[in-house]
Amino acid sequence: MADRQGTLERLATRIVARTGLHYYVDKMDLLEMVLLRRMDACGCACPMDYLSRLSDDAAGEAEWRALESAVTIGETFFFRYAEQFHALERTILPDLITRLRPLRTIRIWSVGCSNGAEPYSLAILLHRLLRARGEQDWTVDILGTDISDLALERARRAEYGAWSLRDVGASERRQWFRPAASGRHWTLRDVYRRMVRFEYGNIMDLPSGGGPAGPFDLILCRNVLLYFETKQALELVRALADRLSPPGWLLLGHSDPIGECGDFLETVTFAGTVAFRAAGSRQGPAVPRRGALSCLPDAPLAPPPPFRPARERAPDILARADAGLARAEARALADRGALAEARACCGAALALHPLDAELHFLSAVLAEDSGAAEDEFRRTLYLDREHVMAHVHLARLLRDAGQTDDAERVLRQARTLLRRLPADAPVADGGGLTVAGLLRLVGGDGAADADDAREDGSPMLARSVS
Repeated sequence: MADRQGTLERLATRIVARTGLHYYVDKMDLLEMVLLRRMDACGCACPMDYLSRLSDDAAGEAEWRALESAVTIGETFFFRYAEQFHALERTILPDLITRLRPLRTIRIWSVGCSNGAEPYSLAILLHRLLRARGEQDWTVDILGTDISDLALERARRAEYGAWSLRDVGASERRQWFRPAASGRHWTLRDVYRRMVRFEYGNIMDLPSGGGPAGPFDLILCRNVLLYFETKQALELVRALADRLSPPGWLLLGHSDPIGECGDFLETVTFAGTVAFRAAGSRQGPAVPRRGALSCLPDAPLAPPPPFRPARERAPDILARADAGLARAEARALADRGALAEARACCGAALALHPLDAELHFLSAVLAEDSGAAEDEFRRTLYLDREHVMAHVHLARLLRDAGQTDDAERVLRQARTLLRRLPADAPVADGGGLTVAGLLRLVGGDGAADADDAREDGSPMLARSVS
C-alpha cells in the first residue's frame, strides 16, 4: 500500500506540474478516479505500470494527451455568463468594430474553449453585429485552444445536444443550428463554423513565450484560472495581457483568482461583471498577425501535499455513494458528450439519494431533449421550492409548449425568489449568473433592456424566458 500511495503521489505531482491544475490538490478522490479509468484503458495493473507508460518515449506523449483530456474540467454551454455576453453585445464588440474598421480584421482567442460553445457563441454574436452594420466583408479569426484533444474533436464536429444548448431557446436553436443526422442533436450552421478554428494549447506554455502569437483584440479565459494557485493565475493573466492589441479586451471568469493586475490592465465595470483592457488602450489598433501554437517544456511546480487515496472501490460506485461526487461525475460525463452515461449516473445516484433536489435538477437538464424534463423540474421544486433555476427552466419549457399563462406564473415565482436575495449573489446552478443579471433577463429589473434585446434579435434571448 505504501508503494502504491507513493506512486500515486508522484503521478499527482507530474499532473499538476504539466497542467497547472492545482484544483486536484485537495480533491484527490476525483483525481484517483480519473487515474483508475486511464489505467484500465491502458491495461495497466498498478500505478507503477501507468507511471512507466507515461515515461515511455513511444507511447508516453499520446497517453499524456489522453490523460490531459480526462483531468480537464470542461463544463461549458452556449452563451454562458449572460452578463458578460450582454457586455460583449452592447459595448465590447461594438467598440472593437469601430476601432478596427480601417483594418476590417478582428482576432479573438478563447482559452480553454472545451467543446467550442464559447468561441461559437462569439461567432454567432459577431456575425449578427457585423451584419446589422452592413459590414460583412471582415476577416474574422476566432481561435479556440484547449488542453483536451477529446474536447477539440467535439468542437470541430460542432454537434451539440440539449446539455450544451440548455440556455438556448427553441427559436434561436432553429436559427443557428440544423438537426443532426442522429435526430437528437443539432449541428451549428456553416456560416458560424467557418469563423472559428481550433488548436491544441496548454496555458502553462504562456509565461515562457509559448502559445499563439498575438496580438489579439479580445481574449476570453473564463473558468480556467480558478483551478490554479493565485500567484500562478496572476502570472498567466500577465502573459495573456501581453498578447492583447492596444485596444484589446480581456474577459475572465467571475471566480478566477486573479489578484491585483491594475499595473498592467485597466478595469471596466459593467452591470453584474467586469472586463479588462490592455494598458494604453486609447492608442490606435495594432495590425493583427497570425501565428501558430508552439509547445515548450513543462514549467516545474511545487509538489502538492501528500496524496490520500480514495476508498478501494470502483469509480462508478465511489461516485454513486456520495451525491456530490455523483453530480460531479454526471456533469463530467455530460461535458464529454456521454449523455446516456451521465443520465445513468444520475439515475443510479437518485436511487440512493431520492430526496436530493440538485440531483433531480441535473437529471432534468440532462433530460431536456427526451421529453422527461418537465417532471424532473417539478420534482426539484417539490423538494426545494426556492430553486430559482428550476423555475426558470420549467417556465421556458412551458412557454415553448404554448402554455404561456403557466409559464408566466412560474416565472413570477422565480422573480419573487430572486428579489429576496442580494443583487450580487450567484444564482445556484445558474452557470455564473448573479441575481441582478437573472432578474434583468427574466424581466424583473431592467425590463427595458430585455425588450430592446427581443426587438433586435439579440442572442440574449438564449437566456430569456419572458
